[in-house]
Amino acid sequence: MENQDGPYEAMPEMNKVQEYEPQIDFLEVSVISEIIQTIEQIDSKCKGQIGEDIVNERIKQLAYSKILCNVYGKDITYLIKAYTNLGISYLDIEYYEQAQEHLLNAFKLNENLSNDDNLNMKEYQIKILINLSKCYLENDKLDTAQQISERSLSMNKTLFGEDHVSNADIYYILAKIHTKLKNYNTAIEDLSYMFKIYEKIYGYDSEKSAKISMEMGQIYELSENYSDAIQYYDNSYKIWEKIINDNNYEVLFQIAMKLSELYVTCKQYEASYQYLTDTENKYGDKIKRNLKDRVVYQRCRIKACSYTNDIETLLQENLRLEEILSESNENQKTLAKTCVKIGTIYLEIKEKEKGLDYLRKAENIFIINGDNKCANEVHQKIEELAKKLNSGGGGEQEESEILKENKKE
Repeated sequence: MENQDGPYEAMPEMNKVQEYEPQIDFLEVSVISEIIQTIEQIDSKCKGQIGEDIVNERIKQLAYSKILCNVYGKDITYLIKAYTNLGISYLDIEYYEQAQEHLLNAFKLNENLSNDDNLNMKEYQIKILINLSKCYLENDKLDTAQQISERSLSMNKTLFGEDHVSNADIYYILAKIHTKLKNYNTAIEDLSYMFKIYEKIYGYDSEKSAKISMEMGQIYELSENYSDAIQYYDNSYKIWEKIINDNNYEVLFQIAMKLSELYVTCKQYEASYQYLTDTENKYGDKIKRNLKDRVVYQRCRIKACSYTNDIETLLQENLRLEEILSESNENQKTLAKTCVKIGTIYLEIKEKEKGLDYLRKAENIFIINGDNKCANEVHQKIEELAKKLNSGGGGEQEESEILKENKKE
């Protein structure tokens, strides 16, 4: 019986092995499917997002991709994309060394792929190179950044053609590199190519064209070509006016302040003040600007006005600043200093009582805010003026003194 039973007892064990094999395959397929689904969910969650929490998600994605490739032998493109996504996430939060490390890993893996006809991975290689060049740019390794960017541009043109929109981003990086190298003319050429591509696709009156015009204005300013800088900032301003909406009125005020500064540099003082005034008149009631922005803009108007030598208008601009500052208790010392300037202007135009009233107001504000030094300085000034007035003196200051003071703003 033992001889007969032996073989028959072994048979069920053999059958169990055969039953387990397909079950193991099924489990493996399920695990792989679940990992791929998780990777895709992370991609969807992180798309277009920036932050340290996104970096953490991308780290998880890399871990899952390593399991797919190293444990289950799946397509290495999962790993290449995970390294790339993590590198870009680090780049977005300005962790340049970490970004460079992961992008280099992606680059090496992708370069080792033997399939030269894989268009998708060629695109990915360009994407990796572009972001690597950004890392080198931020780390001031400009020669390396330039070489990588030029290689990216050459590959991209070969793949998509000279006028493809994706070339524009590479031209932009090259413009940044050449600007840092102080090769301003080359940087302008890069942005000009970028402008032509965007103009062809989006038209002249587009947000992209407006932004590139601003960038070109900045580079001309850096190269001290102020007249061309004015031209391109002005072009940008006019494009923004055509495409304006509630979300970008503020950009007009920013450009107006920059143009005012450039006009002063070119000694076009009336234009400097007029640009600020026109912008305020046209768009001041279109948006609700916060107090800080309004103060900055008003001080810019005061500075521009001081170059026109129009003392009456300068008084009105300072009175307007006082009104803005009085809306909050956060800028009391600035308010006091503004009152000193208003008082000084009144004295200059021979309205002595108003002048003294404003100086006393400034003194009180300084005292309330614990600035005894400034309070004493103003008090001394009041006493000196009172003596002059009592002795028949005018109490006036030279015109240049008050104008110079406002130009410092």
